[in-house]
Amino acid sequence: MTRTIVVHSHRGGTGKSSVLANLAVLLAAGGLRVGAVDTDLQSPTLDLLFGLAPGPGSLADYLLGRCEIEAAARRTVLPGLYVVPARSGTADLRELMTTGYDVGLLPEGFDRLAQRFDLDVLLLDTHAGLNNESVTAMGSADIVLIMARADRVDLSGVEETIALAGRLACRRALVLSMAPEGIDREAVRRRAEEVYGAPLAGILPYVPQMAALYGERIFAEALPDHPLVGEFRAILSALDARDEVSRA
Repeated sequence: MTRTIVVHSHRGGTGKSSVLANLAVLLAAGGLRVGAVDTDLQSPTLDLLFGLAPGPGSLADYLLGRCEIEAAARRTVLPGLYVVPARSGTADLRELMTTGYDVGLLPEGFDRLAQRFDLDVLLLDTHAGLNNESVTAMGSADIVLIMARADRVDLSGVEETIALAGRLACRRALVLSMAPEGIDREAVRRRAEEVYGAPLAGILPYVPQMAALYGERIFAEALPDHPLVGEFRAILSALDARDEVSRA
């Protein structure tokens, strides 16, 4: 059975898409069959992170009735990893905004991808904040991974997403990103879980090398032995836990 993980953030700039890409690479490198869908129609990212050339289909094309969603899935250089880009140009977004689409096509498409490619894990990237696509994606999730920067302003918007996830039939976990050097991880873990009522799956430090890659390579591929990759693996271990176990 396919496990669906939604990666979401209340605000932009949390590294949400980058984290999803790194998790996808590590899962596929571990021998799993993995799908990644960019549902962020407003500001897509996964096609750039995975270096996908313009192709015959996208999620927008599927929603507009131009192709089947299976045809929009691109094979990557990593065996067993498939990516569905959000759209191929601004014209798609204008058409979606003008004509609209049936939101029920999204969960149907997710199910079809899982069956067609026999996926072990389906990762869904979302637009920051709450809109039709992100809420529908969360409604399809087994796990909602909520990203927030490790600062008071960014965390102030997390409650809304956690409250929504709490009303859905899914687990939820919190990941803090861009944590400053020397942070008291245990104190942050206790405080986050006390305030937000969600388990903390990981604390990702600010790593200059991440910015230096300019999004041209996925970190886990470029620097597989870096401690940050160990943090990504720790998140996966937390999500694999049978119960919602917090991690420091």
